[in-house]
Amino acid sequence: MKQGHNTTILIICISIFLILIPLSIFTGYEPISPLRLFRAIQQNDPTHSALAIEIVLFHRIPRTLITILVGTALSIGGVTFQALLRNPLATPYTLGTSSFASLGAYIAYLGMNSFLSFIPNKYIPLSHLFAFFFAIGEVLLILILIKTRPKLSATLLLLCGITLGMLANAFISILRYWATPDKLVFMERWWFGSTQVLGYRSLITVSIVSIPAFFLLWSYSSALDQYTFDTEIAQARGVNIAKLQTHLFIIVSVLTAVIVAETGPIGFVGLIVPHATRYFVGSSHRRVFPYSAFIGGSFLLFCDILARKLFTTEIPIGIITTLIGVPAFLYILFGKNFKEWMT
Repeated sequence: MKQGHNTTILIICISIFLILIPLSIFTGYEPISPLRLFRAIQQNDPTHSALAIEIVLFHRIPRTLITILVGTALSIGGVTFQALLRNPLATPYTLGTSSFASLGAYIAYLGMNSFLSFIPNKYIPLSHLFAFFFAIGEVLLILILIKTRPKLSATLLLLCGITLGMLANAFISILRYWATPDKLVFMERWWFGSTQVLGYRSLITVSIVSIPAFFLLWSYSSALDQYTFDTEIAQARGVNIAKLQTHLFIIVSVLTAVIVAETGPIGFVGLIVPHATRYFVGSSHRRVFPYSAFIGGSFLLFCDILARKLFTTEIPIGIITTLIGVPAFLYILFGKNFKEWMT
């Protein structure tokens, strides 16, 4: 891929990114223009100054930033799992982490006023706490199952994750059947995902995990290039395949667990962004990781803006990513040479 082409793509990505940030901050149910915010800061409009500043500072800014981080995290998770599992349809949710996180959240929703009422949840919502620990529990279970085999196989890893995910979905169906209508509403809202946060707790939590995860995954770029080309050649060149697979699986799984615990499952970002990125910048993971981070953050931010303004009332962002993701992925499948992107 030519350097000039990469530079052009980078400039376009940065330009779109810088346009979307202020759009996100000043878009919402309460109309707030840059002029109104400026007047509020200058205290020339005392009637609405406190409200405007509070909305921007504690609602819009953290929502914008966490949307960028979640889009980035899901995209680099998708890049990693598609390479790790040697499967172009893999996403951060493929190995069942999302299903177990959702199961934990559903149990918390059903039990927070009954058998779980003794657990304090002043700082972290009970649903988030249960979602994270159930997801991490599934990760540990897969690792235990894999360690019983002499070699760590990508196929075994995939099958273990899919099977456990199906088991979690079965329990979710039981809980949905048992749930009262008011509880079911909360559970359905969780299922579609949302980046609508209040304050900075969720943003800080996601930042602590996603930013180091990006640099850790990026540091494996060379090993991933060799791994996706040929595992035997990679091993002959000194790549420890079992160690590589284990490390990448743990990093992406913990990252996914935190993301799902804080925002719920948001589909298609980790599927279509890596493929779109490879089409524009090639297959080298040294480029794919940072460009996927940029494109993924911008894509989810764009979807979040649409979620707020496309209909008369705000809808979950996961619905928007699905509405855009399905035709986009069909275009990828049928409009381009799909197999080239994994070579």
